[in-house]
Amino acid sequence: MTELIAGGVYSDRRGSLRFCNDFDMSAVKRFYTIANSAEQPRRGWIGHKRETKWFFPLKGTTEIVVEPMGGGALAATHAADAKDASGRFALNVNEPKVLMVPPGNWFYIEQHEDAEVMVFSDCKVGEYENDDFRRQL
Repeated sequence: MTELIAGGVYSDRRGSLRFCNDFDMSAVKRFYTIANSAEQPRRGWIGHKRETKWFFPLKGTTEIVVEPMGGGALAATHAADAKDASGRFALNVNEPKVLMVPPGNWFYIEQHEDAEVMVFSDCKVGEYENDDFRRQL
């Protein structure tokens, strides 16, 4: 099931801390950042049968749209996850949250202005062969 994990902000005279203490990173094997260009603010649709992704806003606002992947064995295998996975999720740097997108879902990323998002993955590059699916936006 797609999940939003709440975070928070602590500020004092020294500055501020953004955190998400309830995000268990024990499954994370790699991370990277995405900052789409102004000419191409949308990226996706991307789907994975086995890989889980988590998204955390670093700058601005990033919207992530999630839809279940349909058809065949994939739909049956991930029916419980996919059933509740659909939606549009806005991640904003001022309201820290981590969005978890489980296997069996499509997602696309739309960023506003100079937004940037950090992406965490539970697999190394090439670990799940043939698990990167694309469709047209």
